[in-house]
Amino acid sequence: MSMPGYEIHRCYDDIGPIRVFEDGIKRYLAFGTDAEQSCIDLTSPGKLEYEYTQAMMLALLYQPNPGRATVLGLGAGSMVHCLQEYDPTMRLEVVELRPLVAEVAQQWFLLAPSPSLNLHLEDAGHYMAKVSNQSDLIFTDIYNDVGMIDTQLEADYLANCYRSLSSEGVLVINLWEEGRGRNPRAMQRIRNQFGSNCLTCSVDDGNLIVFAFKGSMPEHNPRRLQPLAKKLGRKIDAPLHKLVARLREI
Repeated sequence: MSMPGYEIHRCYDDIGPIRVFEDGIKRYLAFGTDAEQSCIDLTSPGKLEYEYTQAMMLALLYQPNPGRATVLGLGAGSMVHCLQEYDPTMRLEVVELRPLVAEVAQQWFLLAPSPSLNLHLEDAGHYMAKVSNQSDLIFTDIYNDVGMIDTQLEADYLANCYRSLSSEGVLVINLWEEGRGRNPRAMQRIRNQFGSNCLTCSVDDGNLIVFAFKGSMPEHNPRRLQPLAKKLGRKIDAPLHKLVARLREI
């Protein structure tokens, strides 16, 4: 898959290349191959460009006033931009394995220091094993140039995410099976930790977003959620009302 636009920056760390492409007002991040990993609109960085990231924001329907959120996997920082615009006072704990990715996000993708943003440069699994504070939302989106990192499927990782959620917190997981049959295995691991207190949302590019609830399962009524989704969608500039119809109980 070729990248849109043209390459404007390339750098390397021990894991491999980190590349930045630009096409008009869109700027893209890629690892290794030409397949894009993340994208922002330079004129509106809080606007989510990919449907799967838009779907992940459906969690705000269930936790509309999160005091603290954890984002595992920074990439270009598109979800961080969106959450900061949604609520600038929200405490954000952002975990990124590769320091150079964080540098690229700051230099090329408008990620700026903020009193409410804590950036942790370490492995997500190690971070979740030791973190003591609790989050109302945890977003886990850990990928490299060849696909999903297996950490997201490990029982200990899911248990640590569960422990680190507030009593009514929501874990949001981006799954992508890539034809390897990972989703059924991941879903069983999630059920082992959260029981049936989960919803899924499939998106057109092959991702499956899972919402796992630490507390009781919310009433699943897409029709009642529609007006809330439209209001939230207007706030973050995303067609969330369309994605609500794809929510399913597991």
